[in-house]
Amino acid sequence: MSFFATTALAAGTGLVVLALASRTRRVQRLDDLLEEKAGLHRPRLRRLAGSATLTGEKFVHPVIAAATAGTLVLTRPGSPLRFVLPLASASLGGIVVHHLVKFVYHRPRPEVALLRNKTEAAFPSGHTTNATAVVTTSAYMLVREGLVPLPIAVVCVIVLCLATGLSRVALGWHWGTDVLGGWIAGIGVAAMACWAYEAMRASI
Repeated sequence: MSFFATTALAAGTGLVVLALASRTRRVQRLDDLLEEKAGLHRPRLRRLAGSATLTGEKFVHPVIAAATAGTLVLTRPGSPLRFVLPLASASLGGIVVHHLVKFVYHRPRPEVALLRNKTEAAFPSGHTTNATAVVTTSAYMLVREGLVPLPIAVVCVIVLCLATGLSRVALGWHWGTDVLGGWIAGIGVAAMACWAYEAMRASI
């Protein structure tokens, strides 16, 4: 089994385990504690968190994917499809995966979100899933094509994905385990997108 397939399988398994764990009292108490701590600082963090969450917005992560694809198409030879399809699958895959999980697992949101009439299921965080899938896939492809040094790509992925996830808790939209689930789901989607990219790259 390839590295990417193994990563995707591990991510899927981890997501199921975390979803089951989030139904236990012990894990919910940890989520409650984190939400309580975040609530104390929410007024001061709102503006910063509002900016940090943008990477996962439905009108932002497709733009990141498109910009990455455009850069690769313009600077590297070969069929544009080998860049466009993996990045499109990362963006669309993140959306599909988190909605499918939410369809099966109807976890209520924190009280702050419910008071804002946000009644969509909480697990996993969609913003975090989308940002992790697209940013990770983009970074991987840019490194493989020699456009971005690996250390810079790693730092960008860590900073953007962490910022997006933490912002969802800071704003009160999600529990901590929702965000953790979003990171796991996003990694799984990115693994499949990168596998598609490598398969198309090898066929050239």
